[in-house]
Amino acid sequence: MTSTEILTKIERYCAYQDRCTQEVLTKLRSWQIEEKEQRQVLQILKNDGFLDDERYVQSFIRGKINTKQWGVQKIRLGLLQKGISKELIDKYIENINPQQYTNNIQTVLRKWVQSHGPVTQENITKLYRHLLSKGYTYEEIKGKLKTEN
Repeated sequence: MTSTEILTKIERYCAYQDRCTQEVLTKLRSWQIEEKEQRQVLQILKNDGFLDDERYVQSFIRGKINTKQWGVQKIRLGLLQKGISKELIDKYIENINPQQYTNNIQTVLRKWVQSHGPVTQENITKLYRHLLSKGYTYEEIKGKLKTEN
């Protein structure tokens, strides 16, 4: 594959959806591109606006909050697994709309109750496990259950 072909393919890959640096590197490595050329391609992508980790973090958080209704813990872990720095994650996690976040917990709780029935002593552990798996903290869950009951 020529350098032009590589650049064209990776630009298309980045234009399809926001990508982080680690995802692009993984793709380039899968094509067995040499490390020197990987660095050059990354620099071109950043200069041309195809690759921007800050934009990726914002997009990731927005998508997980709006669509998946994930909690902060799961979002943070997902971004750390993508090789995003803790500082960059913290910068944008702080910008999550608290009202929307609270509404998300309520929505997840409501959906769970619709499919499992009312919260009882027998199923409270399952509810906690479910909400914890969505990335909400124990304290957030406990607080929400107190205000719901």
